[in-house]
Amino acid sequence: MNKKKREIEYGRIAYAASGVLISLGLSYLFSDRLKNTADIISYVATVFSILAGVVIAIVSILGEPSMIAESSWRKDFYAAKEIQRKIHRHTDVFVLYIVLLSALFVFSLLSPSDSIFKYIQSSCFFLISLSFWMSLSLPFSLKAIQQKRMNKAIASRQKSQGESK
Repeated sequence: MNKKKREIEYGRIAYAASGVLISLGLSYLFSDRLKNTADIISYVATVFSILAGVVIAIVSILGEPSMIAESSWRKDFYAAKEIQRKIHRHTDVFVLYIVLLSALFVFSLLSPSDSIFKYIQSSCFFLISLSFWMSLSLPFSLKAIQQKRMNKAIASRQKSQGESK
């Protein structure tokens, strides 16, 4: 079997590293402004709960078998591996949201006089910033999925009608 070597996606690595660095910087500069009041925590939790639902929808769409309808089993195999990588990336974002929501829950239980308050406050701000940064690519991911589905539908119709590209 001719195994195709996957190239390293330096753009994705740079994007993730940028997100971590920017989030660390923002956390250092502004985390003291994050208060554990119910309205702030509720707002952030609502936004990221909705985004978690979006990620689940993306994973469900990606996992649909019609996404790998290629012309041979070998192409299907490699297409499935690529889809699994995409699902893994989106699952990582989902886990980040769950960690953020858990940290917000702990933060909401703390009093500003608690010894770990500042650490949890900084951690929450970091996770909020990082989660937001990593969410910026979600619309583009959905767009790419829809474009791929449309292209496959058009190609399928062309093939069934005997047309060539």
